[in-house]
Amino acid sequence: MSKLFFILPSLILFISCDEAVNTGNISVYPKYPTLLRTVWEYNTIMKYEYYDSTGNIDSSSVIDLGNTICTISSINDSITNFKKLILFEEFDVATPDYIHRMWYINSGSGFYAIAYSNPGTSNLIIPKQIFSNPENFKQLIKSIGLSPAIFPVLSNSNQFSDSIQFYPYPRKVLAYPLDVGSRWVELIDPFYRERIVRTTEIINCNGNDYNTYKIESEWDFPIIFNDYINLTDGLIKREILIDSVAIISPISPDPQGYYKFSSISNLVRVLKPER
Repeated sequence: MSKLFFILPSLILFISCDEAVNTGNISVYPKYPTLLRTVWEYNTIMKYEYYDSTGNIDSSSVIDLGNTICTISSINDSITNFKKLILFEEFDVATPDYIHRMWYINSGSGFYAIAYSNPGTSNLIIPKQIFSNPENFKQLIKSIGLSPAIFPVLSNSNQFSDSIQFYPYPRKVLAYPLDVGSRWVELIDPFYRERIVRTTEIINCNGNDYNTYKIESEWDFPIIFNDYINLTDGLIKREILIDSVAIISPISPDPQGYYKFSSISNLVRVLKPER
């Protein structure tokens, strides 16, 4: 992990400046909820809709990926020179020993992802991947997890490492205050992406209505990635939508057909500790 220490001075400077500008008589805005021992549970459903030769949907398939648990295990964690970090831990119910971790700072100006481990567990997205068949694509989408942030592209040698890795630049997951129309740069490496609060929506999950901010992504890839955030209960819904995905045969570069894909993760329950 020593090769990553070169980024620490810039990260420390960034955090110091951010905290400095958020002192004094400045309004305190609602933030992403980070109460210790909060537990979220999500269910993820994937759907494939296949086009026929006339451009109409003629068949579909639905896959239930099961449930995922996300919990806050520390609000005062330390990594090297970083203090008071918020640690999220996430695992699939089917594989509880395979834990993905993310460390954040919830500052006055935004919610920043600082470091992570076990990116292969979840939260990995490779937008430049060429999908040779639906099975490959399914494995990619399954790797996108339910923590507030998602990962950049990593080399194959690092995807399943349990060592702690730092983002080259802190990833700005949310910018405060959250207002309709607000926009910010989420990341610039390994690709550039902005996020925008498009609107507010009432989302029903498991019989409960939540007032949410719909946060969209704007980038150069034809992948629609939306989060629905409630500042009391956190991430309520995540949707990943891709249309006209080509099915490529291993023996021919010509598309054998096209399909539309969706991955929808909905909140099943949220448990908050008693104060």
